[in-house]
Amino acid sequence: MAQASFNHKAVNLWTSRIIPLILMGIVGYVTYVVIVLICVDYLLKPPTSLQAPRHGAAAAILVLYSILLLLIALTYFRLLYTVTYNPGYVPRGPQWHAQRERKTREKRQNGRDYRKAQSPVSSEGIEGDAITSSGDAFAPTTTEPAPGLRDFYSKDAFVCQGDGRPIWCSTCLNWKPDRTHHCREIERCVRKMDHFCPWVGGVVSETSFKFFTQFVAWTAIYCIFNLIVAAYFLAEYRRKTHTLNVQWLVVLCLGALFGLFTAGMTGSSLQFAIVNTTTIENLSRKTIVWTLALYMPKLPEATPGFRTISYSAGTTSEGSNTHTDHPSRGVRTFAILYTKPGENPFDLGPYKNFKSVFGDHWYDWLLPIRYSPCCNHDRQEGEFAMGPVVQRMRREAGIEFPAEVDEKSHRRRRHRRRRRRRRSSHSTGVKGIRTNQGEDMREKDASGIGNDRDEVELEEGLRRTNGTAYHS
Repeated sequence: MAQASFNHKAVNLWTSRIIPLILMGIVGYVTYVVIVLICVDYLLKPPTSLQAPRHGAAAAILVLYSILLLLIALTYFRLLYTVTYNPGYVPRGPQWHAQRERKTREKRQNGRDYRKAQSPVSSEGIEGDAITSSGDAFAPTTTEPAPGLRDFYSKDAFVCQGDGRPIWCSTCLNWKPDRTHHCREIERCVRKMDHFCPWVGGVVSETSFKFFTQFVAWTAIYCIFNLIVAAYFLAEYRRKTHTLNVQWLVVLCLGALFGLFTAGMTGSSLQFAIVNTTTIENLSRKTIVWTLALYMPKLPEATPGFRTISYSAGTTSEGSNTHTDHPSRGVRTFAILYTKPGENPFDLGPYKNFKSVFGDHWYDWLLPIRYSPCCNHDRQEGEFAMGPVVQRMRREAGIEFPAEVDEKSHRRRRHRRRRRRRRSSHSTGVKGIRTNQGEDMREKDASGIGNDRDEVELEEGLRRTNGTAYHS
């Protein structure tokens, strides 16, 4: 493990330092060819036997090239900074740190005896942690409060295992938040990990996916621009001189190669953003079944047809198939439900999915200014916003929040008021007559003030007024 960790660190160090230098070298060479050889030597100072100077074309190419180069530099360095200083790692558990300290103490005590230092973990677990399983690579099974569980059961929904507890990482020795994947290249759990990118020397995750997409998109446009410029003037130069400029041809090939690669990356990244998934999640997107723990504000009166689990400040959890009352305060009961194969509980719709990654404003879509809104996990609903799939699961399980009940009652009252108004208008046979009483009634309806009795009296006065006006 130590050798593997050392190799990964060496690879990351190489990619984070060497590859950016290679990319800057390529961009520097393309800049030299486009600006110096094409714009200056060919357009501004051409041989007199070929053509006259073309200042307009040179100025347009210089302006567009400078803008694209600036956007590429901003997105790339923003991406490097985020991958380096805010990669989206999940902190390792206290057991991992305790195990590391124990191994360090053993190495100091035994000197160079590494065989004894790498002996199996004692079956008694780690002192100070509530572990009853054999070895510390398993999730805690104690009934005492486990560290970190409050971050899950304080939400209204979270991804869980079949027993209702969050997913446990046996390497980091900690609970995995929703949509977290363990990266073997860096031996860390990463929030909403997309892939490990050697071009930036790190992991593209929820904090950097937006900047990565912007970088590959602007790079694709930059490469296509260079491809068009090099192809056009190379064909013109060959037609006039019957020869090829090798350096222009190299820029043409680089533009075609990197343009095709970055355009494909841009398309796949935008697709993942629109459907709210990642490269790793997309591998099993059509067959995966998510297990969710959904909070139940009210316990069902009859025995539910699904398992439940209860969390409180005094006990960790306890799952069952039967209904039990919890007299203690602070108990939160969750229903353990399963999605249908291929359903994505985090799918909010194409437009909302896109905004959750790139932001609400157009300048956030184009410029690497702020992090993605999905990086904010302070919402009560869950680590990430839940979509219509979770709402349907709640309805099918008979779970309703008080806010949903109030909204349904409000819709029913509004529907009754509209139905009474239609019947009143049909019975009088008079349309288009507005009175002060009618306007007052509509104002009350719009503001939600008044009750049904007041509305009936207003309608009765309106009928009398309409009848008088009609007979007169």
